[in-house]
Amino acid sequence: MKGKQEITIQHPEAWELLVSLQGKRVRYILFTPAVANSLYIDEVECAEESLQGLEDAVLNTPVLLDDYKRVRIVVYPQHFVLFPQEVSDEDCTALLHEAFPADDGDAAVCLMPQNGVKVAYLLPRGIQAFVGRTFNYPVVFPHLVPLGEHFKTLVRSDDRKCMFLHLADNRTDLAVYEGDKLMCLNSYPFINGADVTYFTLGAWRSQSLDQLKDELQIMGDNELQSKILPTLREYVKNVMPAVYPAAAMRLGRNAMQAPLELILLALCE
Repeated sequence: MKGKQEITIQHPEAWELLVSLQGKRVRYILFTPAVANSLYIDEVECAEESLQGLEDAVLNTPVLLDDYKRVRIVVYPQHFVLFPQEVSDEDCTALLHEAFPADDGDAAVCLMPQNGVKVAYLLPRGIQAFVGRTFNYPVVFPHLVPLGEHFKTLVRSDDRKCMFLHLADNRTDLAVYEGDKLMCLNSYPFINGADVTYFTLGAWRSQSLDQLKDELQIMGDNELQSKILPTLREYVKNVMPAVYPAAAMRLGRNAMQAPLELILLALCE
C-alpha cells in the first residue's frame, strides 16, 4: 500500500527516517537537518495486523526503503518491564520472560540513559528480524523511551512529585517522578475519557502523590484533555499543560501532526 502522498528523495544519504509501527498503522517522518522546514509526514495502513501485513505495507512503500543517513523505529510493546541500568541485558531478558511466560514474542532491551533505567520488552515474533533486514541499520525504541526521556527534562528541581500524561491513539502514557527520580512509567489503552481519569487517579493514589502539593502535567489529544480536565481538577489542585518541545517547529510547521515520540527522536542527535 502506498502513502497518501508521492515523494521522491533525491539524496537519501542526507535524510533521516523515523517510523512508528503500531497495530495496522505504519507512520513515518522524513527530514534533513540541512534544510529548515523539511519535515514530511505520511502513513500507510497494513491490510491486516500481522507480520505479513506489515511486510506487505513496508515493501510496497518504496520511500521507506532508501539508504537514509539514519533510521529509527518506534514500537509499542504490550508487555515490558523496567530495570535499573546496572542489570545486564541477559538478566533483563530472563526476568522479562518470567514475568510474561505466556508471551512467546522476541525480547529486546533498550536503555533510557537520562532516567538510569532499561526497558525490556516483547514484540510478536518476526517483527524485529524483519525490521533489521529491511531498513538501513535501524535502531529500535519502545515508545516509552523517547517519551520518558522527554518527561525527565520537564522535572522541576524541587521536592514535589510530578505526574506526566501523554494522550494519543487511544493510549495513555504515564510517568511519575519524585524529585528527578523516575518512580513509575506505564502505558494504558483506553476507550474513553472515563478510562483515562480512572487510570490517572488510580496511579496518583498508588504512587502517594499529594492532591494539594504535587503536579499533574498533560500533553497530547486536546479534545480529550478538555473532557477530562474538569474531573481531574476536582481531585488535583495543580493540573497544567506539559511543555511541547519548541525546537520541533524548526523541523517543519506540521510537526505537531506527527506522533510525539517520533518528533522527540528527531530532535535527538
